[in-house]
Amino acid sequence: MGLIKAFLMAATAYLKILPALRLRSIYNDLDFHEDEIHELASSGTAADELRMEQLAKRKRRCLEQIELIRSTYDHLD
Repeated sequence: MGLIKAFLMAATAYLKILPALRLRSIYNDLDFHEDEIHELASSGTAADELRMEQLAKRKRRCLEQIELIRSTYDHLD
């Protein structure tokens, strides 16, 4: 019985921090996209502009995911 209780407590703790772990991953992706956009902005070629547009879309999706997670789990502040 003690083993099951310990497992359930560990699983509960993991599920509580899972959103924070996901947020950290998304913030890392967001930083990568921002850095890549800044690097591409210096050249100004057509291919780089297209790549910047794609990265900007990904950045917006990251921000949407962050907003969704933070609104769902208000204890992450």
